Amino acid sequence: MQKVFLIIHRLKEIVNKQFRSGKLTYIFGMLLIVLLACLCLISNNESCYQKTVAKITSVTEETIPNTQNNRQTIQAIIMNGKYMGKEIKLENTISNSQALDSRYNVNDELFINLQDDKNKQIISSEIIGFKRDNYIAYVALIFAVLILLIAQAKGLRSLLTLIMNIIIASIILQLYLHGYNLIVIASIASFLFILTSLIIVSGINKKTLSAILSTIVGTLISILLTIIIFKITDSNGIHYEEMEFLTTPPEPIFISEILLGTLGAIMDIAITISSSIEEIYKKNPFIEKKLLLNSAMEIGKDIMGTMTNTLVLAYFSGSIPMILLWLKNDYPFSEIININLSLEIIRILTGSIGIVISIPITIYISSILLKKQTIGLSS
Repeated sequence: MQKVFLIIHRLKEIVNKQFRSGKLTYIFGMLLIVLLACLCLISNNESCYQKTVAKITSVTEETIPNTQNNRQTIQAIIMNGKYMGKEIKLENTISNSQALDSRYNVNDELFINLQDDKNKQIISSEIIGFKRDNYIAYVALIFAVLILLIAQAKGLRSLLTLIMNIIIASIILQLYLHGYNLIVIASIASFLFILTSLIIVSGINKKTLSAILSTIVGTLISILLTIIIFKITDSNGIHYEEMEFLTTPPEPIFISEILLGTLGAIMDIAITISSSIEEIYKKNPFIEKKLLLNSAMEIGKDIMGTMTNTLVLAYFSGSIPMILLWLKNDYPFSEIININLSLEIIRILTGSIGIVISIPITIYISSILLKKQTIGLSS
């Protein structure tokens, strides 16, 4: 407990020092201005849409006789387009489960479809769905503010990396839609993800180079093992039912999913261990090679368990609604696991293999690249 108080006191001294120097005050001021400008833009962006946007002014709700459904009668005002400012009446049916519909409230904004006659009079209006960008933007702003406040310059670089990776991902999808081989472009994109994520955030140095090489080698081995197993077993036992809506072979898409999913976990492991080895040496430049590598392996073992659990939670969390649906329809749990969740299980196992093999790979590569600078001093 005493150590906790010492850490809090130290953080307080740092913050006070930054305020006295004016640096933190400047950062807070700039963030506040940017935040207010973004909030103003988000709250008044209806004119940016080609679709008609309407804001609800009143709602009345009643139960439909002899059903479990409700009907909403909605009054709304159009917020953009040639009918801007005009009031309209909408109807919305709400099912008991609300799986394919929603309950709307006053001040909600909706995308609507309008039909008019030759005299430019609205003859019908239909709800398309929620306008959700406001809520997404608010959460994104909170994330951006927090990462800038906590990580400052590195936080800004992390945001730039995130934006660049989103752009790269969108390019992948467009290239695939234009007929390019998905595995090839996903592999190229993975290499770009690694470079942008590690170089922009950590800079160009031996630690970053070690993390890049470790990520590439670990991901490559993990994917090659997966492909070899697929070839040996002829993909028996792998059920692609959840991809049945696709009009293309599911295997390349699934392998690309594994590639990108495994990449993130391995990259996290690689930069963590590379940074740990470098930091351990900085604290003790004359540390013995065996002791340094043992320390790095202990760090890797701790990370291994948490990252594997992260993969399990990440993949299964998206399947919870379907699992509940299958259980409610009396599907045996063994059948749900064997057939309906086979792809998630393979993703988890493949990612876990990548995590495990990336730990010794990263330690070995880091020990070679940092040899002159670090452990070579006492080898």
